[in-house]
Amino acid sequence: MKRIIVVFIVCLLPAVLWASQRKTAAITDFSVQGNGITKSSLSSFPLRVTCSEPDGITLTGNLILPPDWNGDAGILLYKNLMSCKVYVNGELIDTIGRSGPDFFFQPYISGGVLVPLSILKEKNTVRFELWNDTGTYKIRQLDVVDSVTYKRDILIYNFLDIQLPRFASVLLFFVAVYSLFMFVNYKEKKEFLHLSLSSFFFAVYLLNVTIYSADINYLLLKAFLYSCFPASILFIIHFFRLYFVIPTSKKIKYGLNILGLIFIAGYYFQRSTAALDAWHSVMLVYPFIGLGYGIYGFLKSLKENGSRNLSTGIGLLIAILFSGYDMYNYMLDVTPIILLQGPGFMGLIIGTFYSISQEVADTNRKCIVFAEELERDKDKQDAIFEHVRGASEKADSTGKILDTSISSVSTLVSQYLASIAQVNSNIQIQHDQVTTNKESVSHIFNAIDKMSEMVGQHEKFVDETVSDVSCLTTGIHKTDTLIRKSSETLKTLTQICTAADKDVADSSRLIDDLASYSKHIYDIANSISELSQQTNVLSINAAIEAAHSGEAGKGFSVVSGEIRSLAAQSGESANKINAILSTMIEKINNIQNQEKLVSSRLQDVITENTKTESEIEEIFNVLQSQLEQSNHISSIIKNLMETVHTIAAQTAEQKESGESLNHSLELLSSITDSVLTSSKEQNTSIEELKNNLSKIRSASEENICVITELKQMLE
Repeated sequence: MKRIIVVFIVCLLPAVLWASQRKTAAITDFSVQGNGITKSSLSSFPLRVTCSEPDGITLTGNLILPPDWNGDAGILLYKNLMSCKVYVNGELIDTIGRSGPDFFFQPYISGGVLVPLSILKEKNTVRFELWNDTGTYKIRQLDVVDSVTYKRDILIYNFLDIQLPRFASVLLFFVAVYSLFMFVNYKEKKEFLHLSLSSFFFAVYLLNVTIYSADINYLLLKAFLYSCFPASILFIIHFFRLYFVIPTSKKIKYGLNILGLIFIAGYYFQRSTAALDAWHSVMLVYPFIGLGYGIYGFLKSLKENGSRNLSTGIGLLIAILFSGYDMYNYMLDVTPIILLQGPGFMGLIIGTFYSISQEVADTNRKCIVFAEELERDKDKQDAIFEHVRGASEKADSTGKILDTSISSVSTLVSQYLASIAQVNSNIQIQHDQVTTNKESVSHIFNAIDKMSEMVGQHEKFVDETVSDVSCLTTGIHKTDTLIRKSSETLKTLTQICTAADKDVADSSRLIDDLASYSKHIYDIANSISELSQQTNVLSINAAIEAAHSGEAGKGFSVVSGEIRSLAAQSGESANKINAILSTMIEKINNIQNQEKLVSSRLQDVITENTKTESEIEEIFNVLQSQLEQSNHISSIIKNLMETVHTIAAQTAEQKESGESLNHSLELLSSITDSVLTSSKEQNTSIEELKNNLSKIRSASEENICVITELKQMLE
């Protein structure tokens, strides 16, 4: 950017120095002819004529050549705003622009004609036929020079007024195309699109001084070309807003857009070049808004990014200085050597484009450096990746072993559930049998009560002894039958309790196996935790290596961070497994305690049943004695009262024995209820065990997924 500015100044400086040595005009005694002339000033430059009718005028003057003049004469008009036919001594020399009612001319262009020596005289009459539609005709400066100077001047002004804008236009078209390609590749960077459109419209605007003649209406073409200037400013404002990240409310954005559209559309409603120029003068407020936006964004960028956007600031300075130069000439009505507003805004766009291209180049250089450093660290990275890959494969193998162990535990739990179901069924049968025994004992108590009543009747009514003895014998037979049934029931109950105790012992062995597998799983989970810790250490070492690599290790630092995150997840999963296993082992211990309690209570039941059998045996013997005594009642009727007392005593003993039996049955019923409750609690614990196994399986599957993702990342 600095080189471009230096070359531009070097090219411009000779022209400025040479222009300060211009000759004065030798054409004098101007007169004017035309329709509706209201005012004229022809005594000195600039020459002015004002007409009420835009029909063109004829300006005539005398050209007196020096006596030593030899060669052709060049007539130069500076920054012309009219089409002009030049006549010398009645001969048409040439036309600057297209003359007549259908006029066409290049605005603010210095041009001229070369008068052949054959036409020239010592005193010559020069006539200018001038055309425009403003009603105001103005010749800023008019020089007559020799042919060599004329050709040199024409070349210089052609370069300054035409070729330089054309070069700027081509350069801006290149910027527009390049920026458009950048937007296509980086669609999120909308500032590239705004810069492309701004460059395109300003390139079209610069063509307004390069078109010499056209078949379309001059006013319409000029309106189109001029309207491209505010269009360019509209997009450069939005470029500054996005590029410098300038906070702008919706109202301000809408206001800037509406103002720009008004300025653009306003050109097409003007009906003369005078109105068009007046509208263009009003529109010059809009570029200063754009410059203000750019200055604010540049100052904001200096605080945040330093001198990175210095070329944009230089472009803004050039645009301000060049626009100030043109405004100075316009306000003081000074004839400028060159119009600099166009090159100024071109410098702004080029400077901004240079800032963006420099930013892209810096990014490319950083990418190249990163690629080189990445290539240098490739061996270290491969070694670390290989180590991490090996660790992940070990973790994967461990996860598969854990999954197999969980399947084995699930099988054992299923077998244990089947055994528990059988035990529960036996306990329910035992509970039902105890209930039946209680009912039988109630019947025994009823019989004993009846027997007591009968003994009382014997004591009161000795006369009815025979019939009472008969009833007593019948009662004894019934009692014998009930006692026999009770004995058989107790034997069955004892067998059931023995089988239940065996089932509980088998269940205890299965629980012990389950506890052993759980401890094995616990060891595997600890192994996974240790592997995750090792992986975490490896990821920390990788992060340290990435930090040592600087910018080149940023990408690898991200990978090490992901590895550390996956290691943390594996460790967390292992911790979850440990927690679940701890809960499961605690539940298993509870189950073992419950089974011990059940076994103890079953032993108590068996012991009580044994005692009850002994007591029933005694009752049975007593009943046998009663039966024998009843058989001898008829022979020992004399001892009836003694026998009755004996029977009463034996009946009391039966009642006491029945109460003992009832107490035993109550205890047995309580034990069976406790066993049944413990069985239900055991079922609940088993359900929790199943849930814990499901959680372990889920955690194992999650761990395997994490390890698989780690392997895929490494591959």
